[in-house]
Amino acid sequence: MQRALELAQNGRYTVSPNPMVGCVIVRDGAVIAEGWHRRAGEAHAEIEALRDCGDARGATMYVTLEPCAHHGRTAPCVDAVIAAQPARVVIAMEDPVEGHTGGMAKLREAGIEVTGGVLESEARRLNEKFIWPASQKLPFVLVKAAMTVDGKLATVTRDSQWITTEASREVSLRMREEYDAIVVGSGTVVADNPRLTRRMNLAGDLPWTRVVLDGDGQVPPHAQVFNDGGRTILFTSRDPGVPSSVDVVRSEGRLDLERVFGELYARGIHSVIVEGGAIVHSEVIRRGLWQKMVLFIAPMLVGGAEAPAIFSGEAVARLTDAYRFRFDRVEFVGSDLMVTAYPI
Repeated sequence: MQRALELAQNGRYTVSPNPMVGCVIVRDGAVIAEGWHRRAGEAHAEIEALRDCGDARGATMYVTLEPCAHHGRTAPCVDAVIAAQPARVVIAMEDPVEGHTGGMAKLREAGIEVTGGVLESEARRLNEKFIWPASQKLPFVLVKAAMTVDGKLATVTRDSQWITTEASREVSLRMREEYDAIVVGSGTVVADNPRLTRRMNLAGDLPWTRVVLDGDGQVPPHAQVFNDGGRTILFTSRDPGVPSSVDVVRSEGRLDLERVFGELYARGIHSVIVEGGAIVHSEVIRRGLWQKMVLFIAPMLVGGAEAPAIFSGEAVARLTDAYRFRFDRVEFVGSDLMVTAYPI
């Protein structure tokens, strides 16, 4: 199963909105076939492995996700598995999508031994961006920031390029390839005029969306993110005068971020990176709308009460009211620290 999980990761940049899935077929203790889901709409991992195997009769199949039992863009994998007649199927986790379960039951009905829950926590971590939207009908939200040790996203003059090292920026750009969209506030667009593009081409032609939150109507229509031909959604409170290629969602007054995320999910966006700035980060954290946080922390201090920080605005009065989370792992990226955290 560990090998199947390793194989599944080969689809990290190309399977969205599908899950990453790996499959290993074993006979007499020896691996006889392997496969993984390579791209949404293409063969699932079990089918890839069965093609590689030729004859799976009496073998044991290890798969990281319950074989599908429904008709989607491909035929049900469970039917192909039953036809191949393995003696046993070992599954890491059930399919979390409502209406998609049933594969394990069909295997048992066909007389195939089924074992579930093997390395389930690892499988769930691997597909966290798939599981959350499947169960919550909202996109998986990653809060990502480059900041100083004192939590600043920029200096008091809004100088932010570059707080972190080139190595950290490369890791950050790789993360963009895993997600469906990036979300920024109007302050980031006004201050930096970013393009917010994917640059590594790891995800190929999979859709990529830039989302700009402009509740106060501050973003100029000539900003790069509106004029480069890429897909952009603008949430705004006014007529922005942007090119017709920009998808404009009008709202009155302050933007409701939960509504924004619901709207993105309805448009097929299942995972987003929130990249700032300080107001957006603070609001997402304050309202508990995030599922994962990655902080790139540079070994420097800049100070300044007015310098934008990852969490600002109304402060808590007591530690018991603090917004808490748990550190998951900490690692060096160049001279920076990369901290990964999850809500408690």
